[in-house]
Amino acid sequence: MDASAEQLMKSIHELSSLFNSRMGEFEKNIQQPGANTTVKSLTADFYTFKSFVWKTIGMLKSQVELLHISFDRLEMHSRRKVLLFHGVKEDVGEDTCKKVSVILSDQLKLSGISNEAFESCHRLGAKRNTARPILVRFTTVHLRSMVWKAKTALKGSKTSISEFLTKPRQDVFVAARAHFGMKRCWSADGVIVVLLPDKNRKKIVSLAELKLLTSQYTKDSSS
Repeated sequence: MDASAEQLMKSIHELSSLFNSRMGEFEKNIQQPGANTTVKSLTADFYTFKSFVWKTIGMLKSQVELLHISFDRLEMHSRRKVLLFHGVKEDVGEDTCKKVSVILSDQLKLSGISNEAFESCHRLGAKRNTARPILVRFTTVHLRSMVWKAKTALKGSKTSISEFLTKPRQDVFVAARAHFGMKRCWSADGVIVVLLPDKNRKKIVSLAELKLLTSQYTKDSSS
């Protein structure tokens, strides 16, 4: 089990034990013969319980966020050999592997890469009017990295290559570009890199990290 999941289960167990203990004490007090249950005492118990509930919600929320980040990290790791090829004309009955091979040899000048270099190669998403990106899963991380480094040769052409980011990271990427500008944000190994106005580079993967940056650097100061 993932460490975040274990911590979440531990927190739930501890909170459950504490809840049962406090409720047991409360029930025992109100059931005692001649118990002096006043509005004042009930009010005190209510606010104590309210505080406990909000503390519980806060702790669970933090743990769920950690669990979400952990799952996102695992999903991004599973995509470490994947790249997306954009702007490649889509034809009926096409051989996507062959089209990618031509791009690698003719445009990126990478020789010796055949169809055996791909674990899978297919269009991504449902058919639409525009050409869908081609998802390519290479057999090794080395091959993927070699293609990624050579992608600058596509500058000025209709074809481009991007990483296959998870939905949360793609949302961060889009939001970062909207705030800091397209030329100041890019991805590398699944991490979003932001070139800040002070010329420092910051690596982020979550909206929480982006919000911290945008609070420090307003949109005006980033332009």
